[in-house]
This record gives sequence, structure tokens and C-alpha cells, in this order.
Amino acid sequence: MPADRAIDIDELWRVAARKVRASPIPPQDVYVDGLRCLASALETPGRYDEPALRLLQRELFVRILADLSVSRDIAVHPEISDIPVKRPLLVTGFGRTGSTLLHNLLALDPHARAPLLWELWAPSPPPHPDTAAADPRIASAQRRLDAFTAADPQIRSIHPMEARAPDECHWMMRHNALLPMFYQVPEYWEWLKQLSHGDLGELYSHYRLQIQHLQLWIRGDFWTSKSTTHLHFMPVLFDVFPDANIVRLHRDPCHAVPSLCSLVSGYRRLFASQVDQGEIGSTLLDMFVDNMNRSMAAPANKADQIADIRFEDLVADPIAAVRAIYRRFGYPYDETFERAMTHYLERERAAARPRHTYALEQFGLSPGEVTDRCADYLKWLETHSRRPAGVP
Repeated sequence: MPADRAIDIDELWRVAARKVRASPIPPQDVYVDGLRCLASALETPGRYDEPALRLLQRELFVRILADLSVSRDIAVHPEISDIPVKRPLLVTGFGRTGSTLLHNLLALDPHARAPLLWELWAPSPPPHPDTAAADPRIASAQRRLDAFTAADPQIRSIHPMEARAPDECHWMMRHNALLPMFYQVPEYWEWLKQLSHGDLGELYSHYRLQIQHLQLWIRGDFWTSKSTTHLHFMPVLFDVFPDANIVRLHRDPCHAVPSLCSLVSGYRRLFASQVDQGEIGSTLLDMFVDNMNRSMAAPANKADQIADIRFEDLVADPIAAVRAIYRRFGYPYDETFERAMTHYLERERAAARPRHTYALEQFGLSPGEVTDRCADYLKWLETHSRRPAGVP
């Protein structure tokens, strides 16, 4: 790292490009613009010390290398761009709304193709059925998870993650709302918020291409994945996936926001000795409001392709929620799938996990402030929750 602390995106790109024999010159596009914004925010004095910046520089390098590797695969296998992505089932909602539980259940459907964590962290080359079960990338992902646990044992208790388990598809996205959660980079969040319709479409279209890439050798009847970032891309979601079916999860922001703030604090401590709890609170509350505004503005003519489910209803009867989703969207549902979900839930209930405690005040927030900022959404939610979950 040079004395001026600069994270040189051009140099990181050149090094990564040499490894995959790609052009050493970064393109002038929204992807690279965002990388520069992120790097600049990371090196703001007072946020990260020199060792942490070196780790973060490594994180950026890994992101660039993975993206260039995927591009190389697509050049070798141009048929990737022709792989169909029919009626994908996308789960979204602000963090801590039950999306991990729901996605893990949906992934048990043998007809579905859900991305596994090891695939998301190291997507190139595309997994192959002959080698996927013993792929060395699984062990690599497990070592990274073990490092998470060693740094902060609570992280995986609050948000379970396993190398062979389904995980959030934000790892596939060139830019996403999880980055300003993981790192103290409010400037990057402001950049992400102001992206034009065209920029959002360019980024989200590449996400579709990455879905096709992962399905080169291993496919299902339909793709299913989850991420809070789908909310950010809601203005272009149906442009990129016209026949997508969307499940939006909802939870009182006075509970969802501090719960996610608590989890984010754990992730931040992986890189920073001191964590700005107030910045976490203000950024995540602003993110909640922005996400909900985008969600509420979803096209009215796509209402039949959206199901809204409250956190309380999902937790009370997860299988009933899945049944309602499948019934609403017409995916085939059978007893084999339901038995798999039943067994999964039995194992989860038997697992002893520490209670997750948090409070708004820890993050400089109050119930009144959160309620006021979210007033439009809360009023909208009351209207949309008058019908049973998943019923048109």
C-alpha cells in the first residue's frame, strides 16, 4: 500500500487481468466508476488503519478477479448468454425479515436451482455435476467461514452460513446494497442511490448473465435466490426479468432495522477495531426508507407477479407460506418437497442458538424517528396486508 493510502483500482485491474489474460485497461463504465467510489470511501482517513486497508484492498482484488474470470468463461462458452432464465423466483425484503429461512426452504425443491455459497464466492469455472460434490472451492469457502467465526462467533449464530448451503445472490452482483453495510462507506451508498435507470439496467443485466453462467452445467426448472438488493434494482427488475415472480418480506422497521444494525456491527468488526454505531444506524435507516420507496413504486401491471408476506406470518407457519407462494405463482408442489421442508424445520428447531438481542438506541435511533421516517411505508403496508399472504 503506497504511503498516500491510495487503493489503486487500475493496478488491481492490471494484476487480475494478467491472471486471466484479459485487457489490462479497465473500461469506462458504471462498474469501474463504482469501484473507484468504493475505494475512495474505504481510504477516508480515520476509518481503517493500514493493515485493514490491505485486507480491504485484497477484497476488492478478489471481486475484480472473479468478475474477469466469469467474463473469460463467457467468452469461451458464448452459449451461456442463450441459457434460459424462465420464471425466476426472487425473494427480497430488508435484512432480518426471514429471507434466509424462506430461501433455505425454497431451495429444497428438487425442481429449483439455488446458488450455494461456495459457488457465489468462487463462480469460475461454472460448477459441473461430475465434480461439484468434491470441488476444492468448498473447502476454501469453509476456511473463510471459519475465519468469520474466529473473528466474531456471533456472526454465524445471528445469520447462519454454510459453504454448501444456499446464500444471498448479492455476491453475484457487481454493485449492491450490502457493501455499504459491510464497510463504512456512506459516500458509496450515496453513489448507489443516485444511479440512473440506465445504470441500474446495465448492472442488473449483468447479474442475469451471471445466473446464466452458473447454470451452464447445473440447471433446474427455475432459478430461485434471495437478496435485499433486489429492492434497489426494483425500477429495472421486470425489464431484465419480465416473467419473474417476486416475494417481498415485511417486518416492522423498529425491529428489522436494529436487528440488521447488530449483524452489520459484527461484520464491520472483521475489518475495523472501532465501529461507528451511529453511522450504521443512520445509513441503514436511510437504506430501509429508500428500499421501501423503490418497492412501493413497483409497476402496478406486475402485481400478479408479486407476493407480500409478513415476518410474523412466515415465522408462525413457514410451510404454509411456501404453499401460498407456490399456489399464487403456479409452481408444482408435492409431498416430497413438503417432507424435505418439515425435516429441515425440525433440525432447525433442535439447534440451540443464542438469543439475538439489540436496541435502536445502540445505533443512535429512536422508535419515534424510525416510525416517522417510515410513515409512508407503514401506511402502504397496512393496505397491502389486508389480504391473506400470497393471495391475489
